[in-house]
Amino acid sequence: MKYLWMTALLAVFVIGCGDEKQAPAMKHDNHAAMEKTEATADSERMIYYTCPMESHKHIHSREPGTCSECNMTLVPGVITSEDKLEYYGCPMLIHSHVRQEGPGRCDECKMELKPMRLKKTGEI
Repeated sequence: MKYLWMTALLAVFVIGCGDEKQAPAMKHDNHAAMEKTEATADSERMIYYTCPMESHKHIHSREPGTCSECNMTLVPGVITSEDKLEYYGCPMLIHSHVRQEGPGRCDECKMELKPMRLKKTGEI
């Protein structure tokens, strides 16, 4: 009887460990899907949508839509190369309002600011 219990316990442990090894990969895949990043021909990566007006840079969304303050269409904020940059910004959606003219770190999360630009509709 002890042998049966030990075998059952060992089987549960092995199955449990096997699922745990697969979980991080699954979480990573879900996280990547949530970010909704997309690569373009220029290797730019969209990270959020924001209002194109400088005074409304605090407006950001994961989905396309309109600005809640001026009703303008939100445009993608993309990480780009330094030759196409408009500003340096924090790559985190919740810190999309953190923008400056030169390189540096985000005041809120200390991540390195990335070269970014607003990709207007109709751009190639």
